[in-house]
Amino acid sequence: MRVTALIKQVPKGDHSGRLDADGRLERAGAVTEMNPWCRRAVAQAVRLARESGGRSTAITMGPPVAADVLREALAWGVDDALHLSDPALAGSDCLVTARALAATVALLDERPDLILVGASSVDGSTAAVGAMLAELLGLPFTGPALTLQPSGTTLHTTVQHDTGTESVAVQLPAVVAIAERSCDPCKAPAEAWPTPDAIRRVTTADLAPASWGLAGSPTKVANIHPAPLTRDPVIFRGRTESQVTRAIAELTARGCFHRQPAAPAAPVPDATGGASMAFSGEVVVLVGSGPEAGTQALLGAAAALAAELGGFVTAVRVGVDGGELARWGADRVVTLTDDEPRPVVESLVKWMGGRDTWAVLGAALPWEREVLARLAVATGGGLMSDLVSLRVRGARLSGVKPSGGGTLAEIVSQGSPQIATIRTGLLPLRTPRPDREVEVHSLHVADDPGVRRAERRTGNEGDALDRADVVIGVGRGVSPDAYTELEPMRRLLNAELAATRKVTDEGWLPHGRQLGITGRSVAPRMYFAVGLSGNLNHLAGASRAGTVLAINTDPAAEVFAHCDVGLVADWREVMPHLVEGLRARVSG
Repeated sequence: MRVTALIKQVPKGDHSGRLDADGRLERAGAVTEMNPWCRRAVAQAVRLARESGGRSTAITMGPPVAADVLREALAWGVDDALHLSDPALAGSDCLVTARALAATVALLDERPDLILVGASSVDGSTAAVGAMLAELLGLPFTGPALTLQPSGTTLHTTVQHDTGTESVAVQLPAVVAIAERSCDPCKAPAEAWPTPDAIRRVTTADLAPASWGLAGSPTKVANIHPAPLTRDPVIFRGRTESQVTRAIAELTARGCFHRQPAAPAAPVPDATGGASMAFSGEVVVLVGSGPEAGTQALLGAAAALAAELGGFVTAVRVGVDGGELARWGADRVVTLTDDEPRPVVESLVKWMGGRDTWAVLGAALPWEREVLARLAVATGGGLMSDLVSLRVRGARLSGVKPSGGGTLAEIVSQGSPQIATIRTGLLPLRTPRPDREVEVHSLHVADDPGVRRAERRTGNEGDALDRADVVIGVGRGVSPDAYTELEPMRRLLNAELAATRKVTDEGWLPHGRQLGITGRSVAPRMYFAVGLSGNLNHLAGASRAGTVLAINTDPAAEVFAHCDVGLVADWREVMPHLVEGLRARVSG
């Protein structure tokens, strides 16, 4: 079997979040390493090639220093390495990156039977390049895969979702994204790396002519916004009971237990309501089988965009009852006859031909992510991924997403249509409008013979977490057999559990519970950080919390620099006192 792993060099730890003079994220001088998910892709590529008597290849795209990740891959056992490096590629968004990688794969002497990619990356978290590459190469796609077992021309995989797993068989050749828990990572000491001479180098001159870099990218980072909240930590030490008493007094003084009356939710606007611009267009919303509240929030956000532009909302649904969609913002409804992503995109492209489609939106869930990544390729519109808010900026769609340094990056699309995935749990839930009759049409979707699923699951952990008023985040300092000791606090505060990436990688909590750059971003009234060190990649996911209380035995833990109230103590000793002290404050 010929297996190719596409790998990426990323900043080690958090990055600054600053833009350079050309509007690109500034990364010069950063300490770098191989992306954690890519380490698993390399390890799986080497294993599969060796077991089948085949050959493995690693490809990366990046500046000259990115050759280091290829040298490490070679030291791990990869047979060949290819480095695409050219200043013309700087600033490429995920669509242009996918095009460049697809063109580089075409340079290989033999076409790969299997292309492996990391499920995400710690610097961008688009989770889109794999599906885009599959669309460009006309291949099936699945992932993130926990297990991979080839059998003839079929690859059997176990795919990780937020709430469980799914058995998926794909016909080879195929593109597969690798989950971080799939295997031990590729890690080779620097002294074992071969010299750079072992790497084949190519530039854009070796590829088919195209527009590369920032100039060819339909999406770009328009601005970086600082985190809206700053922390002024108060750290307590001493006897545990005394620390808890003082911490509760501090929280009370900050008004944490005094809930302000909630402002009435804005209503879902009508399509005919007050257009502020001389424009009319269609906002399409993909409605999968995700959480109902997420669908309602996304439809309401789409209706607000459409009302501002003088357009209307079409809900493209699959496997759900569309009876309530009109109340939440849909003006028209299209029902798909099947939901396999590759043929769904073929049908959508034909259906959209000649239509004035301004934007296509979907939740940041597995089905919508693959459909919209493929649609971004098929239309050339590009993709803005994992946005937490939406707005109109000069007749274009823009949104923000968590970035490095606890910042929010504002992304703008110049594509047509403009395509985005959204973390729906962070959108406001509007008051539904009166019900009405809407046009309902059917859109035929063919079967995909390249993909077979034994069962399907769509994650819904994230939406409940996004909407939680109180979140308890746990790190590896809290073993899973001790989670029951958090239950009194969780029930008292009606809180949701969240976790660091290492916790979900261990399988201690579902993947949908992960916070951080590569997980979810939440904005609860209170966030309790329990037994976690305070890695900035994780804390970026809780940067918009109203109040952060941290508990850690290490007074030098990074989390104490990014909290409001800190207790230097053993969380197991703190919890009984904290529950007892909070009970009177939160009753009712």
